[in-house]
Amino acid sequence: MAPSRDASSAVRHSTWPPRRIADADRCRSVCVRIGSFPNRSRKQSQPPRSPTRGACIHRVAGLEGRRPCCMKFSLVHLSGCHRGETQYFDRTWLTLGEDAKNDVPFPSDDQGPVAPLHAQIFEEHCELHVRNLAAGAPTLVNHQPIDEIVLRDNDLIRLGPQGPKLRIRIRPEEYAACKLVREIMQDARDIAAESDLGRGGRVGSFVAQLAYDLRRHATRTARFVIVTVFVGLCGVIGTLGYYAYVTRQAYERQQTLLSKTLESARQWQATLEHATAAERARVAEQLTAHEVEVRRLLALLDEQRSAGASPQDVQALTRRLQTLEAEQTRAESLIKRYGPAVCLLYGTYGFLEQGAADDGTPAVLLDYMGTGFLVEPSGQLVTNRHLMEPWSMDKQSAEMIATGRQPKLVTLLAHCPGQTTPLTVSVVRASDQVDLAIGQLSPPPTGIPTIPLMRPSAQPAAGEPVMVLGYPTGVEGLLARMDDAVAIGLIQQARNDLGLLVRLIAREGRIWPLAMQGHIADVVPNRILYDAQTTGGGSGSPVFDRRGTLIAIHSATMTRFGAVSFGVPVERVRDLLPTRRSVPSSPPDS
Repeated sequence: MAPSRDASSAVRHSTWPPRRIADADRCRSVCVRIGSFPNRSRKQSQPPRSPTRGACIHRVAGLEGRRPCCMKFSLVHLSGCHRGETQYFDRTWLTLGEDAKNDVPFPSDDQGPVAPLHAQIFEEHCELHVRNLAAGAPTLVNHQPIDEIVLRDNDLIRLGPQGPKLRIRIRPEEYAACKLVREIMQDARDIAAESDLGRGGRVGSFVAQLAYDLRRHATRTARFVIVTVFVGLCGVIGTLGYYAYVTRQAYERQQTLLSKTLESARQWQATLEHATAAERARVAEQLTAHEVEVRRLLALLDEQRSAGASPQDVQALTRRLQTLEAEQTRAESLIKRYGPAVCLLYGTYGFLEQGAADDGTPAVLLDYMGTGFLVEPSGQLVTNRHLMEPWSMDKQSAEMIATGRQPKLVTLLAHCPGQTTPLTVSVVRASDQVDLAIGQLSPPPTGIPTIPLMRPSAQPAAGEPVMVLGYPTGVEGLLARMDDAVAIGLIQQARNDLGLLVRLIAREGRIWPLAMQGHIADVVPNRILYDAQTTGGGSGSPVFDRRGTLIAIHSATMTRFGAVSFGVPVERVRDLLPTRRSVPSSPPDS
């Protein structure tokens, strides 16, 4: 509001808002200063009743004279050719129009017609007035046409119905050449609203004008606070954006991992079902081949007897039939006698990063399967070293160890036939010369027979039959002996978890070793070679001769040499026994 024009008031001031003083001794003189504008003529006529320019005048209540009038104001261009600009004035009058000689000129190419001398702003009695000077083009204040009117702070002035729009602000002394933040916000909003751009363009215009005014017209304190807040907001937004990015990346990785896991599970299930079917077909083929061979020999024997063959030929066919039947009987007898002592081993291991604690868990776990067999009622178990230390004979594992990673055996469980609960296997001793190791079951099993460690009465020789008891092909061989519906149901329940699948098979009571028959191919130091068919999962299986005596521990199969397998002689187990007891000899063959 303008100061009161009551004659009895103590003092009239040129600053806004007015300051009160007690007496004339405290009165200040204020000099009216003329602002500098291009093309402004000093000889231009003054508005009526305007104070003399440059005069220092004052007035105190009760005294004759005139009070100082030196009002500061600003014009904010909301539209027109000066759109977005703010001009500051501390003079008593100025003119607006198309003519370049005006204090605030508006070129003729503006958005609406402006008269050469359209309007005049002047000060009278310490109040700002605006007067219309154009006969055919009105001047509007707050959207109303006027001839002359007293201006108030924040009034809107428009030069013609479609002409440029301005806002006048009467400036307090302390804000004579700057804007308050709320004024900057208001001006930026109104300037954007006057633009003919779309919604997106108006938003851009608002932001651009806001930034421009904050940089050019805000106080130092306001700029400091705004910059601080802006930097803080940028930091918060950046932090939130980074967190959102990291969260999004983690989510995408989880989705990718989940997709890969589901796809791996489907592939694993399909592969396992296919392997199970193939193993079932192989077993059926072997049984069929055995039956076909027996029927063929029986038919040939009947044919030779009918044809009056020599007794020697008949005896040869009879011995072959007896050998086939004995092998079948021997396999069944051996499985029945020692089968409960042959355990299915399931283990997991991984690698700890260099410098990690020994009690840590590897980030990635690898699982494997094998065979082990009991040799002592106290729970001692014989198997291969590469099952107790699965990284010991693997090239890729050796490369990881060379980079500083530490191998760690996480889990090693023994599933004994007929037992639904697995037993924990701990390493007692592993050979550094041959592929042998001794383990300890915990808790020690009860009611399970053991396989005696006896020195064969005669050294194994090439051509002699052998029998291997174990778990070739791992779970595939076990699933192959189940009904299709039961096997597929267990695979689906396991959900790509091999350890869970083994436990489910054990709960079904379906863990039982298979018997593989063959013949000794050769005997070399620390190795016995034979052609009994066995694959992954058969490592650590006991190898028996035709008398049922343990002669070797199966170690590996060389598929590139006609599927020849080899085992470590039983005599080498003696070096690993904790008590280093001697191995007794088996009774001679009767």
